This record gives sequence, C-alpha cells and structure tokens, in this order.
Amino acid sequence: MPKLIFNKPKIKSIVTTVGDQVIDIDEESEIMGLDSFSVARLKKTIGLNQRRVVSKGVCTSDLCVQSAEKIFESSLISRKEIECVLLVTQTSDYIAPSSAIIIQDRLGLPITTLAYDINLGCSGFIIGLLNAFSLIESGLKNCLLLVGDVSSNFSGEKDRIFTPLMGDAGSAILIDNTSNLSSHFITGSDGSGYEHLIIPSGGSRSPFSKDSLIQKPDKDGVCRTSSDMYMNGAEVFNFTIKRIPVLIDNILEFSAFAKEDIDFFVLHQANQYILKNISKRLGLNDEVLPNKTQTEYGNQNSASIPGTINAYLSENFSNSKLTSVFAGFGIGLSWGACVTSTDSIFCPKVMEYSINNEK
Repeated sequence: MPKLIFNKPKIKSIVTTVGDQVIDIDEESEIMGLDSFSVARLKKTIGLNQRRVVSKGVCTSDLCVQSAEKIFESSLISRKEIECVLLVTQTSDYIAPSSAIIIQDRLGLPITTLAYDINLGCSGFIIGLLNAFSLIESGLKNCLLLVGDVSSNFSGEKDRIFTPLMGDAGSAILIDNTSNLSSHFITGSDGSGYEHLIIPSGGSRSPFSKDSLIQKPDKDGVCRTSSDMYMNGAEVFNFTIKRIPVLIDNILEFSAFAKEDIDFFVLHQANQYILKNISKRLGLNDEVLPNKTQTEYGNQNSASIPGTINAYLSENFSNSKLTSVFAGFGIGLSWGACVTSTDSIFCPKVMEYSINNEK
C-alpha cells in the first residue's frame, strides 16, 4: 500500500459549483417504480431527499470552469501564474482530447501550462490531490486541480438503485508550494471488484452500438441501458465497510496524529447510511464527520469532499487553521486518504451553476 509524504504543497482555495436543477425524490419516484413506503424507507435509511443536476448540455468542464473563475476573481492568483491544471472526471467533454487541455484555453491560462485528465470517480479527489502534490513537490509552484462529474449523463432514467443517489458538481482547488507542514497519503486499488461499479458499453472492450441504448431489466427488475452506470450496492457497501475504517486508522498511524488532533474527517459522501456506519466504527460524531451532502446535493463523485467543505464547513476552513483527514473510495475498486493542514483558505459557500458566468 503506497504511503507518501509531501512537505511543500498547501491547499489555498476550495470552490464548488453544483447543478442548477433541484430534483426531489418524490418527484421521480413514479418513473422509477418506487411506492411511498419505499421512498420513505430510502429517506430514513440512506438519507435520500433531493439532488442537484445540470440542465441539458452542461458539462463537468462548465461546472469546474465556473469554480475556477471564482478563484481568479478573488485575486488569490493570476491566470498567467498557473503552471498546471488537472481534471479528475469520468464525464469528459470528449473521448479525446483531454478536457483539461480545453479548459486551459477557456480559462486563458498560459500555453506552458501542464494539463491532463484523470479518469476516476469517488476516490478521485484524493488521487487528484496526490498528483497535484507530487508535481509541486517535484518543482512546480502551483496547480489548479479540478474534480467532478455530471453523473446525470450516465444515470439510467428508471434506475431506482443508482440514479436517486447521484448529483452533478464540479470543484476547483488551488494548491501552491508554501507549506511548512507535512501531508501524508495512503492509497489502494482492488481491480477484482471492477464489475461492481461499471458502465459496460462505450469503451474498447465493448464498443458503443445501437444496442447500447436499449433499456433492459436486470435480475432485480431494474431497467437501464448498457451505457448507464451499473452499481452492485451490496458489494460496494461491503467494500466500504471493510476498507475505510481501517484506512482511517492507517492514515492516522502513518501521520502520527490521534483522532483528537483532527478537526474534521471529510469523507466521500456516498450516502448517509454508509457514513454513519463508518462514524460508529471509528467512534466519531457528526460534528467532525459530516454526512448530509448526499441528502441535499446527491453523491457528487470526486467533487463530494470539496463539495462538503464548501456546503457545510465554509466558515471553518475560511477562518481557522485546521488539520483534516480526507478519504475517498469507490469505482475500480479504489480508495485513498490523506492528512493535510489548511490555514484560513479562500472557501466560499457552494455556488449554483449559471450560464451567465460563462466567458
């Protein structure tokens, strides 16, 4: 299991933009074949309520660009100073080229900017942060990390298992080389479980065809196309409960921090049921391990950790010196955690996407 220490990188800003459309689970229950009893149970156990999705035609890059523009408006850094832009997403503008390269031009960044995409979901914020920290530790002065997904693009309209969970969001995180404290990372991967979260069609293994758009019921009677995301909820839950409490213990031991030394444990917001189980196993309360993001915004994939910070911890991160544990886990199967410190960063409240912010 890789264990890495970085001494130079420091998070300077976190900004998140969410979809402009609010969808209530009651509004879509009929099309998904959910009766009132099932809806009530999902609200109580998993925390389903509402989610944020984008209007038709809005891409992940649009959400991330709006978040990045907010950073530049703050005068924290100028565009000409940016040396690297990384985009972590499963919903790029195109199969090729990398959307990060297109974003370089959209944001007016120098042509000397290093830019590339990373194809990851719920563990993506940690892996993206690790990439950005690695580049800065190696000599770059700064990096603009963009993370997020328009999950509504791969959510089956009638998929009552996966679709009600998902939301659309895009975050921008500015990292520079001014830290005087160490950050610690641990990551892991288990490809034997890749089929538990998968979009079957559209890649080289199973190319897209006209059959990819045909909705078919699975063994549980859930209809989706093979170009939609499939999730084996039971296996994903088992994976999470098996790996993540141990991961948190491991990152604390590696960084030599006790639980009491950590101000916040910000985990990927899969759903409230999973997070409450993790909290219970770790002996943590809701004040230090927030769990409501999925209830209000939906599962934001790689943007769920920064999205949680902007939604519920904006004041804390904007005005205090903090030591935090971040942990992401999901598709692949993959996971990662880090301990890092921040000091009164630029961290505004969550923004709603607006086409008026496009330049």
